[in-house]
Amino acid sequence: MDEKHEDALLTLQHAGIAKTPQRLGVLNIFLAAKTPLSLSTIKKRLAAKVRFDKVTLYRILSLFKNLGIIREVTSRNGVNYFEIATKDNPVHPHFNCLNCGMLTCMEPLTFSQSRQLISPKEDYHVDHIEISITGLCAGCRDATKLQKRKN
Repeated sequence: MDEKHEDALLTLQHAGIAKTPQRLGVLNIFLAAKTPLSLSTIKKRLAAKVRFDKVTLYRILSLFKNLGIIREVTSRNGVNYFEIATKDNPVHPHFNCLNCGMLTCMEPLTFSQSRQLISPKEDYHVDHIEISITGLCAGCRDATKLQKRKN
């Protein structure tokens, strides 16, 4: 049994939910991912591993989200992405390219950096912090520069 599969089994066991082939398949996809995944990407990768239907996938994603196994990130263009939520992947800002729509992870904020986002004079109870930065990725920025030179 490989390490990722073992991690998936332990994650489901700690969450107290059944270890179905579909749940293990979805979780293994997240454990192997280096960037947030769109629903269509998850469907494609899962189809290569196990049989499933859309309803089952939506239920698994909802369950994992409610249990804090994954987090949902909404891109600027309204596409929902999902990523694993582990100590190895703490909450972090995301960069969304305005041209190509690519969503990438940025370095996580330290606790003190995230605390600075909230005024100490305010009496807030924070449940969730999501930071999304938009602009042009290096590829689109370079392509724009090249296009301007040609004109």
